[in-house]
Amino acid sequence: MQSAGYIEFNEMAMRCELAHDELHELMEYGVLPVLHMNSAGLCFPVSCIHWVQRAVRIRRDYDLDLFGMAVVMRYEHRIDELQEANSQLRTLLRAAAASAIEK
Repeated sequence: MQSAGYIEFNEMAMRCELAHDELHELMEYGVLPVLHMNSAGLCFPVSCIHWVQRAVRIRRDYDLDLFGMAVVMRYEHRIDELQEANSQLRTLLRAAAASAIEK
C-alpha cells in the first residue's frame, strides 16, 4: 500500500512490472533505495517510481539485462537531480536579474 512518501515492496513490483527477485537484485546493485521496513516488509521512496518505470521501458525496448537496467536507472536518477538543480539555478538567476533591474 502506498502512503505519503513511500511505497511497499509488493506494490513497487506490481507497478513497475518487475519480479520480486529482480527488485532484490536492483537493491543489491544499489540503485533501488530502501526507505525503511514496516510490518509489510521493505518500502521505497515514492519519488523513485517514475525513473524505475522509465528504466523498465528502456530495458524492454533495448532488450537489456538487469545489470544494463541498473546502469540506466543510475543515469535516470542523475539526470533528474541535474534537471532539478538546473531549475533551481534558473529561478535564482531570474530573481537576481529582476532585483538588478529594480535597482
